[in-house]
This record gives sequence, C-alpha cells and structure tokens, in this order.
Amino acid sequence: MFKLQRGSWPCCLEEHHQDWTARYIIARSQNPVARFRWFSEACYQAVRTALLEMTQHHCAFCDGFIGSESRETLEHFKPKSQFPESAFDWGNLFPCCDMCQSQKREKHHAALIKPDLSNYNFDDYFICNFDNGEIAVAPDLSAENQHAAAITLETYGLNLPMRKKERLRQLRIWHAMGNRAQLNEFAYRYFLSS
Repeated sequence: MFKLQRGSWPCCLEEHHQDWTARYIIARSQNPVARFRWFSEACYQAVRTALLEMTQHHCAFCDGFIGSESRETLEHFKPKSQFPESAFDWGNLFPCCDMCQSQKREKHHAALIKPDLSNYNFDDYFICNFDNGEIAVAPDLSAENQHAAAITLETYGLNLPMRKKERLRQLRIWHAMGNRAQLNEFAYRYFLSS
C-alpha cells in the first residue's frame, strides 16, 4: 500500500453527508437490506474524481491502475452494511480495483491498515521479496504492526499469484527504463520504491 495524502472534502459531500447519512440509516432501519445509493450523480462523480486524483488513478490498497486494468469503484473502508454512519464519510472512501474489492467484500477488522493515516509508512508493516514478488509481514516490528500487516495482506488478497507476477514484471520494466521512469506511471509504487 502506497502512502496517500487525503485532500479536503469535496464541497458537495461536505455539504450533504449528514443528511444523506441520516437518510441511509433510516432506509436501513426500515429495510435491513436497503441498497446504498448516491443521492446526487454529480456529487458521486466529484468524489470519484477527488479520490482518483489522491491516488494518481491507482487502487488505494494494491496500487494497481484503476480504469485501464480495472473498473473504477469506490470502496467503503468500513463496510456501509456494518457502519451505515460512515457511508458518506470522506475519510471512509477510497478508489479501489475490482480484485481488492472482491477479496475484501464486507470484511472489516479494527487492525486493517488505512493508507491515508498520517503515521502510515509501508516499511513499518511490510517488506518486499524481490525474488518472488511477495509482500510479507516485516519480521522485526511490533506484534501489533505484524498483526495489522497480516490482516491487511489477507483481506485484500495482496499476495495472489497474479499480483506477485505483475509486481515482478513492473520491477523489470522500472529497472529497464532507469532514469527515464516516473514512479506514478507504474503500478505497485511501494514495491518499486522500497
């Protein structure tokens, strides 16, 4: 996971999130399987744009490209089915690839790492294996950080075989390009910059 800097709330979301949250909570209380929906398509588009700018069009969790290699989806870090009060919370929304979203589904764990936390640093949780493309739990860190790293790797399926293979492919291209390469033009930036 690449460290992210979250910007200010999109104006429309800041203006409407409390009302929309209340409406969603009421709908869920009346029907526990009530579908989530954005109450404004324009605001949804503004939120997507802001989130994709935050990650330079990368998935917030695996750091793969969104749009060219995956559908553009918005992930509720705390699932809206379990945390309806966070459904429209700016800090709970992330751009996410199909694969990460399908691995996570409605899972949530208090130890799950958020890549936009001010104190998040990849090296405080993970190490890279440049021989096989795997991201592993850093062995010399606190038990708490090791637990958080293990939960995060499992929840998002960050070591699925195709992901390890693609990290190695990106690494070969990165090295071949040398000084001509711009980090944001590559997937798996945390792997390349470690």
